[in-house]
Amino acid sequence: MEKIEQISSSGYTAKINLTRGANCISLRNDIHSANILREPDYTKPLDNEFIYGMPILFPPNRISDGKFEFDGRVYSFPINDTGSNSHLHGELYSKEFTLTEKTADKIVCEYTADQDNPYMDFPHNFKVEMTYTLSEDGLTQKIEIYNLSSAKMPALLGFHTTFNSVFAEGGLPENITVLAEFDEEYERNPKTYLPTGNTLNPDDISTALLYGKFNPFTSVSKHFRAEKKQKLIIFDSKKGLSVVYEPDKKFKFRLIYNGDASGYICLEPQTCLTNCPNSPFDREYAGFDYICPNESKIYTSKIYIK
Repeated sequence: MEKIEQISSSGYTAKINLTRGANCISLRNDIHSANILREPDYTKPLDNEFIYGMPILFPPNRISDGKFEFDGRVYSFPINDTGSNSHLHGELYSKEFTLTEKTADKIVCEYTADQDNPYMDFPHNFKVEMTYTLSEDGLTQKIEIYNLSSAKMPALLGFHTTFNSVFAEGGLPENITVLAEFDEEYERNPKTYLPTGNTLNPDDISTALLYGKFNPFTSVSKHFRAEKKQKLIIFDSKKGLSVVYEPDKKFKFRLIYNGDASGYICLEPQTCLTNCPNSPFDREYAGFDYICPNESKIYTSKIYIK
């Protein structure tokens, strides 16, 4: 049984699935007849649970061999991507969150990992508080991660945010373009999708993304650094409407992916490079971060129609 809560304000309506990682599975704007996020159909098995709504990734993307070391400890995660012999995306997206507060335009929920409710083999107690708020400014998502343990806790976070390529009623594929700014593009091993340690010169697709001319009905799977250049916009030239995604500046990396280019595009903000703890790059450069004992870190993002 899916536990889904709904909030509304200023022409926006959002649905949050508490059962599946407090995923915002629907965001609509009635004023512009816009269906912004790709919505799941829970009446049948999902083909891929990562390409609907805004699944939380903790840690994001792949960890090679499912292991890394930090501060004298070995962190071990199950191998769930056998093709790359990696752990993929964590399991927080599948955990049930508890509703702690709800008003007409705001919902707050949380997940706590402890001895009675361990998170994989992650050796830390922690809490994630997720807040969604709707206003004239659209959807604001606030995530606060609390380290409830006595040791420094790795904090590697991402979202597999999945948008409808055609988001406005009556829109046509040929009128849609995507802007996804970036500073650097990373080469990945074509078999494991792990960064090789090399950067790439922009090809035609990367250049189109950089300058807002990419049509999302062309296949794409690319990994970027986006620390200085961060804009993410889906534009319908005929409607004169844009979906704007503004991830927190802490999300210095991103993946752009659209599967078989059949009508959705994932604009995936990550605080770290894929395989960051085992990266061929320096860990600090690759975005490795941690939270000190009894402290927390906040990440805030926005989605709106312009």
